[in-house]
Amino acid sequence: MFSRWNFARLRAAENALHEGRLDDAFDRLVDGLLDNARAKESVRKAALALTARARVATQSGRYRDALYDLDRALRLCPADSEARALRERAAAELQRRQQRHEQTTDATERAAERIRAGRLESGRVAVDQMEDPARREQLREELDIRVQRGLQLLNQAQSALERDELDAACAYWTEACARHGRTRETDAFATRLAERVGTRLREWFDAGRLAPFLATLGGVRSLIERAPRLSEWARLAELTRDAARRVGGGAHARLREVLLRLKSAAPGVAWVQGALASAEKLVAARSELLASPLGAIAEPFVETSENGTAAGATSDENTGAPRTAFADVQDENGAPLDARPLLLLVDGAGSSLILPRDRIRIGRAGADVDVPIPADILSRHAEIVHNGEDYFLVAHGPTRVNRRLVSRKLLRHNDRITLGDSAKMVFLMPSSKSETAVLKLADRCRLAQDVSAVVLFRGTCLLGPHPSCHIRTREGEARAVLFERGGKLYARRVDGAAAPAGRAEALPLAETKDIGDVRVTVKAYEAGKAGGPASA
Repeated sequence: MFSRWNFARLRAAENALHEGRLDDAFDRLVDGLLDNARAKESVRKAALALTARARVATQSGRYRDALYDLDRALRLCPADSEARALRERAAAELQRRQQRHEQTTDATERAAERIRAGRLESGRVAVDQMEDPARREQLREELDIRVQRGLQLLNQAQSALERDELDAACAYWTEACARHGRTRETDAFATRLAERVGTRLREWFDAGRLAPFLATLGGVRSLIERAPRLSEWARLAELTRDAARRVGGGAHARLREVLLRLKSAAPGVAWVQGALASAEKLVAARSELLASPLGAIAEPFVETSENGTAAGATSDENTGAPRTAFADVQDENGAPLDARPLLLLVDGAGSSLILPRDRIRIGRAGADVDVPIPADILSRHAEIVHNGEDYFLVAHGPTRVNRRLVSRKLLRHNDRITLGDSAKMVFLMPSSKSETAVLKLADRCRLAQDVSAVVLFRGTCLLGPHPSCHIRTREGEARAVLFERGGKLYARRVDGAAAPAGRAEALPLAETKDIGDVRVTVKAYEAGKAGGPASA
């Protein structure tokens, strides 16, 4: 039955259609009249009118308005194929417009990011490719300002270089790059500055003027990163400082080794050859004294010596920690250090993996590697190689050191390593007197048996609460040193000066030992559910 109320609503909808008020007509028709036979013609006319208005909106690019009208037209007449086709076209055009807007926005953000990061040349290219003219001009103005300010600092750097003030020139150049970005001009100046610095370093090093040599290198650290030719001078500086420490500490055998490396790196330098000859005389004199009757009776009381193989005994010249004579090590049941991984449990320091190898393979848990990380990385993602006194990271998959993508990198203390997207660790060499290094694993990268650190063992390993210790404990004051003798693992307590403070003890497998107030247990490391290191 068509009630008087429905008849009034239909008449109101027809009047609205006649007057072109489509929105009012739609509201009245959907309010209970869609299924009414008397309103069928009015519904059809309203749908056609909404479709026609949507077509005009589509032609003028107002796709959202068109979709709004077409959705209402299809609600009135769901079977209208023309309205449905027009809606698909409007939706596709709106999607393309949104994609173009997103691309434009992304291009703007990329250009702005490059400018903020100081990559001005690539930033200019990105700005020129932008479609938004207003934003393009804004970024061009910002780019020009940064370039001009960078050139002002670069001019100051050039003036300092002409006055032969190398440190000041490097400081101005560094500020120009850091504050206003790299350009062709800054790169060209870096080349000129590196040539001048290299010439001056050679003059000072050859003449034996080591104080200005080392001071200049300290003032141009930022330049060394951009000028690989200067990295060799940085290496010579490290060897020079190491040799100076050996001279001051009286470690003559180690001094001779360092000077041999220095001579190989800088052949023909007179003062290096002279220092090497003096070191060889000192070592020979030391050996003669130890071979004399005095050496025979002095051995039981000697705490330091250069020639552990000839005198039998000694202190570790790398760490300053005691290197006891074999006579002091009477127990031969220490855990074997034969390249197989050992699990070290230290009260207050958790679990660590000891790996006495020159090459450490790192990869995904379950793979045939030494350090199986429970993360989404390659089965053999990277290696850490010990060469001389240095450690090198060799990457086989995406690897970053301090957020920079690398393929091969000389590692330094506190370098932060990321394998893939999530496997994170920190490389540590806490003692400048030891070649032992530590990989501190992030919590999510712990190995089986809750191993949180990997010790790259090179002769000694210090345990204790001090920053110079390889394995840090939370309690106590005394330190302990683990050391290798005859392929076995031993330990003893040391005092604050790294001098012997207790008798050396073997560390047998699966036995707990108290070394002073440091409690340690050594076990054979076995793969857990998350995988374990490859067997040797």
